[in-house]
Amino acid sequence: MMTPYDIHPTAQDEFSEIIRYYAAIDNDDTEKPLASAFALTFQHHLRSILDTPELFRFRRPPTRRVNLTPRFGEYYIAYMLWKERVVILAVAHAKRRPYYWRKRITEAEELF
Repeated sequence: MMTPYDIHPTAQDEFSEIIRYYAAIDNDDTEKPLASAFALTFQHHLRSILDTPELFRFRRPPTRRVNLTPRFGEYYIAYMLWKERVVILAVAHAKRRPYYWRKRITEAEELF
């Protein structure tokens, strides 16, 4: 059984921005292989999180992190367990402003 989840609104914006970025790189109106590949990779890792949320190790409690390997390993999903739900806090680039999203922990506890 998959764990229910919520996604922080800013994390949703980050995901959308990454898709737009890869779609622009694809530079093809009929097919968006990079954007599609990123979305599929994200969905694959999200399913893994929802299937076994405690499998992935803590980075800085209460948050856990899953790298979007192999192709998009520079990106990761930061999440936490909150009230028996997975809360996606960020879809972040590993080399840009580490832990910039930490304030979302408190925001998510209020939102969800």
